[in-house]
Amino acid sequence: MSGSCSVRLNDQLISARRGALLLDAALANGVEIPHDCRAGQCGTCRVRVIDGTYWGGECEEDGYVHACQCRVISDLSLEMEPALDVLETSGRIADIVRLAPDVVEVCVEASHPIDFYRGQYYSVRFAGFPARSYSPTIALDWPAEPGLVRFNIRQIDNGLVSSALGRTIERGHRVTLTGPYGSAYFRPDHPGRTVLVAGGTGFAPIWAIAEAAIRERPDREMHIVVGTRSIEGLYMIPALCRIALFPRVTIIPVVSEPQQVTPSVKVGLPTNFLPALRHDDMVYVSGAPAMVTAVAALARASGARCHCDAFVPQQGSSPMRSVGSSIRSLLEGVQTSVRTAFASRPLRAEP
Repeated sequence: MSGSCSVRLNDQLISARRGALLLDAALANGVEIPHDCRAGQCGTCRVRVIDGTYWGGECEEDGYVHACQCRVISDLSLEMEPALDVLETSGRIADIVRLAPDVVEVCVEASHPIDFYRGQYYSVRFAGFPARSYSPTIALDWPAEPGLVRFNIRQIDNGLVSSALGRTIERGHRVTLTGPYGSAYFRPDHPGRTVLVAGGTGFAPIWAIAEAAIRERPDREMHIVVGTRSIEGLYMIPALCRIALFPRVTIIPVVSEPQQVTPSVKVGLPTNFLPALRHDDMVYVSGAPAMVTAVAALARASGARCHCDAFVPQQGSSPMRSVGSSIRSLLEGVQTSVRTAFASRPLRAEP
């Protein structure tokens, strides 16, 4: 395959060898397309195809491609959303808080404020350990110390990084944050419903999006479906209680294992409890790849826009089994009594 093609990316025009990867062609011409994994997984290099022929790299959302996997076949016209600069920031761990038997919140005091769109992620490298990708989130409950960067991290048995949290990696440990990355972030000014679906610690970016969406429009109609394996894993109950105070918010917590604690927590898969999607919905989903793929397919079938972030599962986990009384009491009546119980704790934006 030979010849060259003309590629217009927003208002920039470049020449690309026919058959070349779009990302490589752009970078070779001095046009920066934000990117991270180069494997078509992270979504950072996602662009919209306006016109032309390409091969490969299709995203879950129709009309979008991963530039790192898309090959140029003809002249192309492309559109790329504005992106924040990828920067490296140092910091230290200010606190590690146990949220659930297998989930901790790691609070980082960064040397400089970091800037990200709600739903994006950072490459986080604890000194002496390999980098891992985590999404900054908002405090689950108030009061909360302002200015800290918060990550919800699931601890995996024998995990090289996560199992060291609270042991080898403690308060004061040095951290390097590189980012932001990812395209599954909150889009403001959307007139339709917002449908949020989270699995496990995929709740971290979804909670950041939910907070931003409600802060933009307190009267926004929002459906939140949160899934975990067991009732012990519903670490996000305090956050759900805060957002349940808003009149047009519907929350459905779901577990895959049978439970007898409360009828407010459904048993099954998150996809079993999605509302009937509409063409004007904006769907955000984060969690295990199978769940993300299923929700994205439902959104595509309905014509809804879907922004998704898959968490690649790690093997060998065997979380502890212990239900604390505080979690149990919060679970009771998530959809009913929670409005009264938390009436004095409204949702507020992180300073």
